[in-house]
Amino acid sequence: MRVLAAFDSFKGTVSAPAIGRQLTKVLIAHEVVACPLSDGGEGFVDVLAEQWEEVEAVDALGRPCSAKLGIRDDIVIIEAAQVIGLAMIGGAAGNDPVRADSSGVTTLLESAVRMRPRAVLVGCGGSATTDGGIGLVRSAEQRGLVPCPVPLRAALDVRTVFTQAARVFGPQKGASELEVHLLSVRLEALRRWYQRRYGVDVDRHPGTGAAGGLGGALLVIGGALTSGFGEVAERVGLDERIRAADVVVTGEGCLDATSLVGKVVGGVLERAEHFDKLVIVVVGSASDATARHVRERGHKVLVLAEHFGYERSLGTPLDLIAELVVSVLG
Repeated sequence: MRVLAAFDSFKGTVSAPAIGRQLTKVLIAHEVVACPLSDGGEGFVDVLAEQWEEVEAVDALGRPCSAKLGIRDDIVIIEAAQVIGLAMIGGAAGNDPVRADSSGVTTLLESAVRMRPRAVLVGCGGSATTDGGIGLVRSAEQRGLVPCPVPLRAALDVRTVFTQAARVFGPQKGASELEVHLLSVRLEALRRWYQRRYGVDVDRHPGTGAAGGLGGALLVIGGALTSGFGEVAERVGLDERIRAADVVVTGEGCLDATSLVGKVVGGVLERAEHFDKLVIVVVGSASDATARHVRERGHKVLVLAEHFGYERSLGTPLDLIAELVVSVLG
C-alpha cells in the first residue's frame, strides 16, 4: 500500500520532515512517500527552500536571534515564526503579549530585498505578536522598504481579519482578558491609521489578522495576500501525490476549529476528499467537536494525549506518532 505522509510540524516539538522520515522507517510493509507541509508558520522555509542563508535579527521581545532565508526559483522565502515565533520565547508563559513586536521581520525582509529576487514570500503564522505589524511598518519605513521594492506576498494560515486577531489568538499567546481588550483597541486604532496613511482598510481583506496583524501590515507596504498552504501544496505537487496514494496520513500539534480553515490538516482533508482518499489524522491534542466532525466526514482521528497522556505526548511525540500509525496500518 502506498502511504502519503503529509504532516505539518507539531509546533515546538517535532518537525514535519522528521515525522516523514520516521514513518518511512517504521512502515516497512508499505511504500511511504514523505511530503512535509506547512501553512506559513513553523517549518515554512524548511519545506519550501532549496538553498538557505542565515541572517541575524531580533525576536518578538527584542532579543538577538538568527533565522534562515530560503531560496527557491529566484524567490526568497521568509518564515516570520523564525524571529517572532511564540515557540521561540517559551510559549505563552514566556510571552509579553502587549510588548511583543514584529520589527524583527523587517531585518529578514531587508536582507531578502538585497538579494534582488523576483519575489519575496513571507510565511505568517505561529507568532507571539499582536502588534498589528506596526513594528515591521515603522522599521520598514526607516529602511526605505515602503513600498516594498520587489514583489511581495504574504502567505497566510488563517482568514481572520485584522481587528479580530487579539480576540481570536490573544489568549493562546498568553494575553489576559484585559490584555485582549487593550490589544483589540490598539488594533482598531491602527486599522484607522493604516487607512489614513496608506489608503487600505485592512479589515476588508480576510487573513489580515494572521500573525497578530502582520498579514495586514504586509498588505499596506505593498504585499499581496495568498494562502500559505496553497503556496506549499502547489510547489510540492500535493494533488498528484494524493492521487497516487492509497491512504493519506496527516496531522499537527492541536486539532481545533481553526485547523480546518487555511491550515494543513483542513487543506489535506479537502484535497483528499476530492480524490476519495481515506485520511488518518494524528494530533497531539484535539477538541472533541472538531475530532467528531472529521470522523463524521469518514476519516480517522488519533490523539496522542488520549492514548498516552499529555505529559508523555509532549516528551516523545515522534515515537508515539509512529506507534499510532503502525497500530492502524501495520
